[in-house]
Amino acid sequence: MRSRSGAALLLMAFCFLLVGLIALRWELVSLVIPMAMIMYLAFLLHRPPLMDVRLTRTLDSERVQEGDVVEVTLALENRGEGLDYIEVFDSLPPGAAVTEGRERFPLSLEKGQSATLRYKLRFDRRGSFSFGELTVRWSDPTQMVVREQRIYAEGRIVVLPRIQDLRRCGLEPATLKNQSGSISSSSIGPGTEFYCLREYVLGDELRKVNWKATGKRDRMIVNDYESERSGDVVILVDARTSISDQGVRQRMVDLEVDAAASLASYFLKHRDRVGVLVLGDTMEVVPLGYGKRHFYRAMDRLLVTKPGSVRQANFLASVMERYFPTSSLIVAITPMEDRRLVSSLVGMGGKGHDVFVLSLDTFPLEQAQTRDATAKEVAELMHRLRRKDLLAELGRYCRAVDWDPRVPLFKYLMEGRASGVRRR
Repeated sequence: MRSRSGAALLLMAFCFLLVGLIALRWELVSLVIPMAMIMYLAFLLHRPPLMDVRLTRTLDSERVQEGDVVEVTLALENRGEGLDYIEVFDSLPPGAAVTEGRERFPLSLEKGQSATLRYKLRFDRRGSFSFGELTVRWSDPTQMVVREQRIYAEGRIVVLPRIQDLRRCGLEPATLKNQSGSISSSSIGPGTEFYCLREYVLGDELRKVNWKATGKRDRMIVNDYESERSGDVVILVDARTSISDQGVRQRMVDLEVDAAASLASYFLKHRDRVGVLVLGDTMEVVPLGYGKRHFYRAMDRLLVTKPGSVRQANFLASVMERYFPTSSLIVAITPMEDRRLVSSLVGMGGKGHDVFVLSLDTFPLEQAQTRDATAKEVAELMHRLRRKDLLAELGRYCRAVDWDPRVPLFKYLMEGRASGVRRR
């Protein structure tokens, strides 16, 4: 394989030869001789080696959050001829930035020698990323001859949305199931919160015996606890919008995905069953499930969420009845641009469903696009009036809060928890 310098020298020699022959200027033709000697000596003295480099790429973590740093380790082993000077180029995933080290390494490898290279990447964007080919390039000192070997080593990293701390939000399902969880119930059963004392009954576990009370009353006394159970939660992500600016559309969806991921993590840690329903250009459903594996299953679907166009959503009630129990807590994350979706949520709330609406206010995201102060003021007034009417309509049957993306999410969840009526 010839390098650019070799190709340029060859082209220059051909031009001198052609012009010299046409103009009958032999001094121009004679200039071809030293160029030909340089190329001949380059090929003669520096024979391209047989390259056989093996690669192993490892990552210190395959799942990270936005903004986290990942260390990439490249282990190279030369099984071919000795390489006096090579350059190693690693192709980075899109959106990755090198924070420490570099993705281009000059080094030499003798036959059988190994080398370990390291660098660190930061991912500021959610998604699933794959590493491409690694290129090992050898060249002679004159840069006339170049040989490359492309090596593919599988490497995939999943960048999750940033999970916010929602421990203080207190949002929980109103209807609880028999499965054990972390929500205190008014009934007696397995749990950690003390409920009352009672006399020992044959079959009670000895670990429930209150020995201090037993000694005082001269009979066996045991502790009873409030049972801790779990519920079902459905997180609805409405990624549809009529905003024309692509950057604002993507920012809106990123905020909704971050909120959905934080809520899914919160409820799953409380051992609730969680399902996800995404409305975009298509509808995607993640059935109810438990545990860390189900969290990653839901994240895989949320990571590919893209902005969609506003279409009718009058099918929402039938979809919810088909895929999820009617006793589920429905957490709807929506900009409320689709009036039919609002009507569907009102209808489900009127039928007794537990509905919590987290309405994302998109005006703070769009206001930078409007430069006319008067037009911005009028647009904001109309926007606020419209949202006030919709929230008032939702508030009659659902718990609804107006989410300003500039304020931490848990404050709105604390605001919306008080209006719920718990059903056991």
